[in-house]
Amino acid sequence: MNGAVNGATVEEWWTTLAGAALVGTARRRVPASPLPVEDRVDASAEVSLLDHVAVGAALRSAGALPRRVPPGGRAEPAAADELPLAPARARQLLDLLLTQSPVGTRLATRALAVWLDEARRAGCRVHHATLVPLLQLATTTRELKSAVVPVLDSRGRWLAGANPAWSWVAETGTPGSAETDADEWSRLPTERRTLVLRDLRAVDPVRARALLESTWSSDPAPARVELLRALSVGISADDEPFLEQALDDRAASVREVAWVLLDRLPESRRARRLGNLLEPLVSVSGMVRKKAHVDLPAAPDAAAVRDGLGKAPKGRSQRGLWLQRLASGASFDVWTRATGLDPETIVRTLDDADALAGLRSAAVGRQDVTWSRALLERGWDPLLARWLPADELADLMLSRIAQVKTVSDLTSAARIAPGPWPADVSAKVVARLGRIERPKPYLTELADVLAGRLHPRVAPQVQRLAATDDGTVAALQQLSQYLALVPTITEAFR
Repeated sequence: MNGAVNGATVEEWWTTLAGAALVGTARRRVPASPLPVEDRVDASAEVSLLDHVAVGAALRSAGALPRRVPPGGRAEPAAADELPLAPARARQLLDLLLTQSPVGTRLATRALAVWLDEARRAGCRVHHATLVPLLQLATTTRELKSAVVPVLDSRGRWLAGANPAWSWVAETGTPGSAETDADEWSRLPTERRTLVLRDLRAVDPVRARALLESTWSSDPAPARVELLRALSVGISADDEPFLEQALDDRAASVREVAWVLLDRLPESRRARRLGNLLEPLVSVSGMVRKKAHVDLPAAPDAAAVRDGLGKAPKGRSQRGLWLQRLASGASFDVWTRATGLDPETIVRTLDDADALAGLRSAAVGRQDVTWSRALLERGWDPLLARWLPADELADLMLSRIAQVKTVSDLTSAARIAPGPWPADVSAKVVARLGRIERPKPYLTELADVLAGRLHPRVAPQVQRLAATDDGTVAALQQLSQYLALVPTITEAFR
């Protein structure tokens, strides 16, 4: 038996088939399949029903959407896979993570990301039985999408093409963005163009900017804002002419983004213009203990308004905003030249909050280690800390962790230094956790933060903390299992 039946869709056929199974084949005829499936010769109605249920279940579990199939219609088969299959032990671990994860839902996603990354490094593909659950999971888990695509191979991409919900496979992690031409670019939705622009900026910033410029005049303001933000990837002096044009954009929101991006270019014309306004305001006082001082700026002219010294929002100090914008956009050299002081002394003695906020913004945008280090002495800021050398950042983190008294404070302090941490640093963090109260509701977030940072060698140390008088603490138990699982995944691909 083959061919379509009365133009029925697969889902309509499946519903009718379920009805026959419910009331019995003696009362209701087994519906013919809309797919090219042949009945077994001399099969009873009951056997025919079971055959059709098996076919329908396979079709639905494969992720195919209901669709009308013409008589004799058949989809083109998938091309042969090109990548070797992942090792047997690795496949077992993937099945475990997808069906009976020992590390809980949150850490399972992290563990899957590790598995997928190891598979990509090894040049392997996933086994076919895991294609559907992986595609389903990645569809609702954004951080897994780019990791899944490289290990799908031909069968996986073919399968994804059969389901519109999995169309992201064709758009994620492929070289297509680098090949996007102006016509294709103009037809893409803003969200997709932003992703293309960011990807392309990392490899060919000039071509990326050319695509941006090709539709700039016709893009609506919200699109111009999102696309201009993508220019932050790989920003350089070559982008200055375009950003200068954006300072005259009709939308205030676009001009705001242009100011922020130009703040990252201390050699730009705007930086020099703002520096010329700032330098007369900066001075030094004191003979022995010298202090940096800055005056508030006077009312700006039209050129300064164009550079960002416009009207402040309600409740915001007008001159304070102007000073902050001057400090965030001018070169750091203005401060050292006008005062003769080093960055540490300038920041330590400067008593203007708006100027310090501007300096902080400039240090973050320019990834300046010297000024970031100096500004951290005036107050903690994780955006500044990220530019410190790894060993210095670890020392800073440990000094803060040594003072924490709550799990929440420990979680915040642990975020200071990205992982992975060395074994000795990891041991000190876990030891501190052992010396503070550990309310269970707060441990889940901490476990999530530590999972990507702790060295696997401290798994037994975490396991001991997980055992308490009132039973095992699930979050720490799962963290311990995760730390033990990660090296097992890595070794499975060796």
